[in-house]
Amino acid sequence: MPALSIAEINLPKTLLLEAGFLCLPDNLFASAQPDLREPVSQALRQEKIEFSRLRCWFSQHRIGILIEGLVDTATDSAKEVRGPKASEAFDFNNLPSMAVQGFAAAQGVQYKDLITREVDGEKYLFAVRSVAGQTTEKLVPRIKELAFGAINFATAPWSSKSRFPQPPTYFTAMLDDRVCDVELDGIKAKNITASYDGLTSKQHVLSGAQFYPQVLQQIGIIHEIAERRKIFETRIRSILPEGYNLRSEGARISRLCYYKESLQPLLIKFKPEYLDMPETVLHRYMIRHFSLLACENNRGKMMPAAIAVSDKLHPQSQEAIVRSTELDKHFSHLQQLWQSDLAELPEKLSRLAERFVKDKVLSPTSGFPLARCAIWLIPRLGLEKSAVEINALIAMIAEGERSRIAAILPSTGFAMVVNCIENIPAFKTMAPVLQEVCDYFTGRIPVPGNSSAQVLCLALLMRNYAMTEAGEQVEPSRIIAFLRAADFRLDIFQAFSDVFPDYNLPRRSWLQAVAAETLRDSQLKMAGEGFLASYEFDPASFYDAIRSWKDIAPADIDGLSALFQRMRSKVEGGQVDANVAAECQIEKELVESLTRIEKLPGINYHEIFEFFKIGKVNIEACLMNLPPVLDDTNPEHASRISLLQRLVRQLGRLPFVVKEKVSSKK
Repeated sequence: MPALSIAEINLPKTLLLEAGFLCLPDNLFASAQPDLREPVSQALRQEKIEFSRLRCWFSQHRIGILIEGLVDTATDSAKEVRGPKASEAFDFNNLPSMAVQGFAAAQGVQYKDLITREVDGEKYLFAVRSVAGQTTEKLVPRIKELAFGAINFATAPWSSKSRFPQPPTYFTAMLDDRVCDVELDGIKAKNITASYDGLTSKQHVLSGAQFYPQVLQQIGIIHEIAERRKIFETRIRSILPEGYNLRSEGARISRLCYYKESLQPLLIKFKPEYLDMPETVLHRYMIRHFSLLACENNRGKMMPAAIAVSDKLHPQSQEAIVRSTELDKHFSHLQQLWQSDLAELPEKLSRLAERFVKDKVLSPTSGFPLARCAIWLIPRLGLEKSAVEINALIAMIAEGERSRIAAILPSTGFAMVVNCIENIPAFKTMAPVLQEVCDYFTGRIPVPGNSSAQVLCLALLMRNYAMTEAGEQVEPSRIIAFLRAADFRLDIFQAFSDVFPDYNLPRRSWLQAVAAETLRDSQLKMAGEGFLASYEFDPASFYDAIRSWKDIAPADIDGLSALFQRMRSKVEGGQVDANVAAECQIEKELVESLTRIEKLPGINYHEIFEFFKIGKVNIEACLMNLPPVLDDTNPEHASRISLLQRLVRQLGRLPFVVKEKVSSKK
């Protein structure tokens, strides 16, 4: 056999990594349906692993990663490893400390070869090591760890030694047409993939990594989520009876298309008599126990049928009949509970009404989560005039949540109440408000029109998100969409922090999803770690501002980032009274504008940007002829420090401003 030429050896290669699973749960991620390409690409490029294209396949049965254009050999590179602080490097005799000697020995270098670099204002010793280049084949174990390690699951792993919520059933790792000698969770790599038909699986042999997309297409696995949804909705329309429509539940349909592979819909019918129960109760039960999609007529009223997804590639009509029988059986039991509640709940609500008539107010039980949410929201949304009505509604919902139905279907108390108060004079006028809450949670309307109903819906969403055992699973995207639709200007991170102080809100995952969406839709890049580490976020104001920033120039962004760093370097660590009076006319004008912005509801990103765009000249004037760091003990600097600290606070809120760290004032 003739020897291979250098050009042949360096041909780009294709690597396939696939982990197969029996059936992954549909709550794997904190965000709705993440694009796995972004975190995997970032993890590989951080390790200087270059490639031309990366594609991902995800479903309940597989996580497939195809990396194309990998170069066979990598060049030698230098790697810097941080060690002890430079201030601790030598003892009183100017000899290297034990820590320095140990660090140098561990890195295989002499201590005299260590170099000093400054990180966040502190000097450290670094060892520079030469890292030899490796062939792509030898890099496969590392690429496997990086690729799968970049996927952040919201659920706990099945084992302390695994990243996955379930043990893989098979593992595939191929570099071009060769099987790699690598393992995943104790499973040796093979050259297979699998298809599923109900509980039956079938293996398919791969002749090469490059053929993976074609094999998946042949077994009916569609790569693009948008294409999956288009096919799924077309199939649904083909089986719906005349006069029936699929209820608009975009987020749930997207989730099904993200996790499911077969996407074969079934029409599941149930007895019309069950429609006497509240739609919210039926809807929640179908979601919680059967993952069904509701059907409605042209007026938005629920119809006695729903859509299910079969796990079989070619479902039989008998499957729909069996599922319909099972659903009727469950609804029969649910109807018995509802009738029992209907016999008792009106009397309890009547007693509440008597208290309301007597005291002119109803105070919810102390510590009730919905009440805590309402107390926080009402003043910030300027709804003090609606406080009596909102508190009375929360007291009624609390009574409804003690019903039998709510015990098995958390967060349906409002639906149990709405049918019981129409004959109670004191509460009758509030029935339409609760009906709007019901219509929102059954997907009939995007947002209530009544402000009290809006507060109740947001309180329920926040409660259900922070206390998952209290109701349905809520995704951050739903809360963000609600705030935008209702145009509620508030810091949602602060809301969760104040109302649920013991809950650790995953702010970073919220902002990662927002940054990805913003970059995709408007091409505006957020300020990396500075944005992702934010402790505040006002969704309605943010997306309103994004629309006005479509034509913002990169030079303007760079200029504001530089201004932020210059101002912060002047006042870092200083402490002065924020109410110090401005001295010169320029200061007074800036303070007046700042005060107006600070009093706006939430975080008005658009107004903040316009303020700095218009006032940049005056701000630059305030920075002229100042020492490198202002002395906060000098009374002459007090007003300027106070102003600059307020300016830094507001400018740092803009999501594209780079907030690099500077050393603290000594």
